[in-house]
Amino acid sequence: MKILTSLATVVAALAAAAALSSCSQQPPLAAIDQGLVLRNVHVVDTRDGTLQRGVHVVIQGGRIQAISASPVRTGAGAQSVDGAGRYLVPGFLDMHTHAAPTLGSEPNGFTVLLANGVTGIREAGGSPALIAAVRRHNAAVQSGSAAGPEVLMVPSLIYAGQAPTPEGARQFVRERLAEGADFIKIVGGPPAAFLAAIDEARRQGSHAAGHMSPAVSAAATSEAGYRSIEHLGSGMGLLLDCSAEEVSIRAAALALRVPPPTQVINPRLADGNAYADLTLRLIGSYDAAKCARLARVFAQNGTWQAATLIRLRTQAYGNDPAYRNDPNLQYVDKARAAQWAGIGAQFDATLSASARAGLQSFYQLQRSTVKLLQDQGVKILAGSDLGGGWLVPGFSLHQEFAELRAAGLTPLQVLQAATLNGAQFAGRESTLGTVEPGKWADLVLLDGNPLEDVRNLDRIASVVLRGRHFPRAELDRMLQQVAAGYAAQAPRPQAALEDPTHPPHH
Repeated sequence: MKILTSLATVVAALAAAAALSSCSQQPPLAAIDQGLVLRNVHVVDTRDGTLQRGVHVVIQGGRIQAISASPVRTGAGAQSVDGAGRYLVPGFLDMHTHAAPTLGSEPNGFTVLLANGVTGIREAGGSPALIAAVRRHNAAVQSGSAAGPEVLMVPSLIYAGQAPTPEGARQFVRERLAEGADFIKIVGGPPAAFLAAIDEARRQGSHAAGHMSPAVSAAATSEAGYRSIEHLGSGMGLLLDCSAEEVSIRAAALALRVPPPTQVINPRLADGNAYADLTLRLIGSYDAAKCARLARVFAQNGTWQAATLIRLRTQAYGNDPAYRNDPNLQYVDKARAAQWAGIGAQFDATLSASARAGLQSFYQLQRSTVKLLQDQGVKILAGSDLGGGWLVPGFSLHQEFAELRAAGLTPLQVLQAATLNGAQFAGRESTLGTVEPGKWADLVLLDGNPLEDVRNLDRIASVVLRGRHFPRAELDRMLQQVAAGYAAQAPRPQAALEDPTHPPHH
């Protein structure tokens, strides 16, 4: 038996050596006379975290044509970039933004997104006019006449209970889908109408995603067919289902009848004091086992989570000096930055010390719950909620990476949330989310291994968008131009900043 085992081991070793020798002696590809070749890169497999080391990626027609371990010869018409041992990952997907309303009027946000490696976004607010603008933008990106992330998905008008009956909600859904919406965004409404809207979206072959209705449990929301819960439900959200006192706290919250916020920059200014005691009760009655059971319901029903932790943090730490003094505010419209600063100052002036402390403790609980959800098999999407306060395009998504890591996700899980998961959610895994032949060449070349340290996702050496290479120097020039434009900007009224697709909500 020992002899047979040894023989088998030898045979396996010889076979492996032969395969390796065959790979290393593979003849070079035919000369590449056009397109782009990224040489000597380590390709990161976002499915399992394995690496293809020192390979050459051939890009033509905006797509990855080949990944070769053998040398690739290039002709005069092809661009060759030496990756020098850098790490190649898919472009980042920000799966919750309110960026598209700036298309045409303020395109700088899309420039800053691209400079941060963001090659695709899911828009979370819409209208018929915005859908048309998105379609034009995507066509320009695909043709190469525009440089900016593709808008992967866009809803139409948001459902917030304006059609308060079940049949009215169903009709609302049908009308929005007829306008070309990719999904139905919901932020609330009476319980029966809220659930009817979710069901109708599914009946029509689409899906609904958004906030929770405070009167409907997270489990019931999932069972109804919600595809994705945003911001962990908003407000107390899904964590209310994790409380041992869920029933009484929910009843007390509904009885308060707090008026909805009048602005979206930080809705906690409107309800932080009113809900302070209930927030502390929820924190004190949090039941991890109950929460794990809820997470398994999400996993079974395919209910995703776009946690937008950075958005939740900027609300709970509304006047954090780190936000007020963020050097990246130079990439934000002056009036918008002033608006954020004004609302940040109101955070300290409006909310009691105990309310602020409670919000911050609640945020820490929200963050730890994301790890619990991940551990129970719930799919997580990386999203920034760009459009909210203190959220700078692109940079805020990288802050989200840091928050997800602080929650306890592994570097690979963070990378998946930023790439593969978004592609799967959008039904685009055949073209996005991994570095493979046939996929769109939307890529980020990193100066460090993202599987070792999430902070290496910030170390962008270059970006590739549909085969067009943007080296670090060009990305820096793009950022400098945006900053210079905003520095020279004449004052404009804050009313011009209002986003009609992002209505105030709880």
